[in-house]
Parts: sequence; structure tokens; C-alpha cells
Amino acid sequence: MKTETKLFSIESLVRKELLTYKPYTPGEQPGLSTTTIKLNTNENPYPPSPKIKEAVDKVLVTGVLRKYPNYHGRKLQELIAKDYHLDPDQILVTNGSDEALRLLFQALIGPGDVVVAPDPTYSFYPVLTEQMMVGATYKAIPLKSDLHFDFESLEKEQGKLLCFAHPNAPTGVEEPKEKLLNLVKNFQGIVLSDEAYIDFTEPNSSLMPEIGNHPNLVVSRTFSKSYALAGLRVGYLVGSLEVISWIRKLKDSYNVGILEQVVAETSYADKEYFLEKRSLVISERKKLKNELESLGFTIPDSSTNFLFCKPKSGVSPESLYLQLKDKNILIRYFSTGISKDYIRITIGTLEENGKLLDTIRTLI
Repeated sequence: MKTETKLFSIESLVRKELLTYKPYTPGEQPGLSTTTIKLNTNENPYPPSPKIKEAVDKVLVTGVLRKYPNYHGRKLQELIAKDYHLDPDQILVTNGSDEALRLLFQALIGPGDVVVAPDPTYSFYPVLTEQMMVGATYKAIPLKSDLHFDFESLEKEQGKLLCFAHPNAPTGVEEPKEKLLNLVKNFQGIVLSDEAYIDFTEPNSSLMPEIGNHPNLVVSRTFSKSYALAGLRVGYLVGSLEVISWIRKLKDSYNVGILEQVVAETSYADKEYFLEKRSLVISERKKLKNELESLGFTIPDSSTNFLFCKPKSGVSPESLYLQLKDKNILIRYFSTGISKDYIRITIGTLEENGKLLDTIRTLI
């Protein structure tokens, strides 16, 4: 007599919240050998510090990779802490800044909690809120028509966590430091200043030096953008000793490898190279903005390594994005909210920007 085979269903075993969960949607990533001009994910167009090769070679020769890395990324903590007059233990080194954000949300957000953010801002925040799978609420406060934060509305909100990109993404707009600090002062929960693009704006714009004056302020940073290490995945979270000590309890053991730590340390220490490439990005940003505006685009002043561009009347941003893609030029298009009227273009090299402009001229 045959026994009936019981069908295995993983869907019946996973958490029910996962059935409707929508993960983060990254920008398109073509193969490494492609000839595509890639201006869609805000990577740095220039290579990282040339000093990295010698540092990595030294690691490989000594055979140190057979050992576990420093649990805290101590040398990197100390380098950063020295520049900002912080205690190294105020810095949590992470596997990219996305891990820093996930740990922050994991430490704070529970059933019924509210996360407040301007809209649009980094699209990972609502994903993280839903990722907690505890019935938390993400409250998005629309930007004003000039693409700046609606501070009046934000200041009225209550929640466990307020998060924003500074400068903002995808707009590239930077808010006055005084207004941001006033928001931090008046919000009763934790405030995250996500400073992935802070190095492309004016010096002294960061909120990191203010952490000692605002115990509810945390700042996230990444090596992906200004240090040209998006493929490496190193970031960090900075806050008071108390806040960081709670969040550190949740981090993975040995979350950042030896090679990653050494490369990040070397890049961070090579300030001359960093400033040189930063200056090139800012210079190309200005030139590209001027050229696109001469073609009829409307572009807010950018403090990042990208431009948020509204095409001239009669030109569909989605259609332009698709036509450029057909020409092997990738930019970013977001189809919802205020972003649907814009395209986002990462600043490329002089040659890449020239090819982009030449192609756009043939399409509009």
C-alpha cells in the first residue's frame, strides 16, 4: 500500500509578514567587463587611493588572513575619533553603512513604534521599518515644492526614530545645519543624520561634531562614495557612548574583515588623494549642471555626487531614462511621488559626462 507523500511548503513556514514584504530595489549592476557608462548608483568615478595595493600586499604576504580581524575595527575607530575629537568607542564600524542603519533600526523599532522621515529621502528607511516585521509605522512627510524639508511639519511629529539623508537623496539638496540641529533638539526620539554624501559639500556641514551636545543624535557614514570603495562594504555609525554600546550588542561577530579594515584605514589616512578626487567630482558636477541647464533641464543645487534633473517641458523623464539605457548609459529613474518628474544622474568622469551630454542632445 502506497503512503501519501506530504508536500513540503516553505511558504507555510516563513513568517507571514515576509509574504508581502517588498525588499530594497538597487540600481542596475551590469557585469564588470561591460562598456556601459554607469551613472545610476552614485559610485565614485575615480579609483580609490593607490596606497591600497601596498597595504593589501603586506597583509597577503604576512599570512595574517588566517586570523580573525579585530572585532571592533579598532585602528579605523581611532583614526576617525582623532579627527572628530571623539572616544573610539563612540564609533561602530560596520559592513557598509546599510548594516549601521539596520542595527540602528533593530535596536530601536518594535511593535507600534513610529519612524518619521522626509519624503523622498533614502528609500532604504521604509524597507528597514517593514523589515522589523513588528507592526511599526513609517510616516513620510512630503518635501516642500522647492525640494527642501518641511521643517514645520517634521517638528510636529512624534516617534521613536527620525531619519534623513544629509545632504538629501535623491534630490542632492542640503539643509541648513542650524535647522537640522533645531530639529534634533526638539525631537523626543533618536535622530539619524545619514551622511553618505557629506564629503561632497562644504567643510563643517557634518553634524558629527554636535554629537556631544545632542545625546539623541547619531550619524552614519560610508566609504562607498567619496572614498571610492562601494565594492568593499565599509561604513560606520557614530553616537554617544551609551547609544553605541546598546547598538553594538546586535552586530555580527567579526562583521568587517581584515582586508576591508586595512583598505578603509589606508584610504582614510590618504587625505591628499581624497581631497584631490573630491575636488574633481565637485568640479565636474558644476560643469555638468551648467551644460544640462543649457539644454532646458531644471536642477536644484547639489551638495552630493549626483544631480536631480527635471527635463524640459515635453520630455518624459522615464522615456529619457529608457532611451539612454538603450544607448548603454545607465541613470536612475524613480517612478513614484515627486521623483517621477526627475532623473538622477551620478557625476562621472569628464569623458563619461561628455558622452552623456552628446547622447542627450540627440534625444531631446
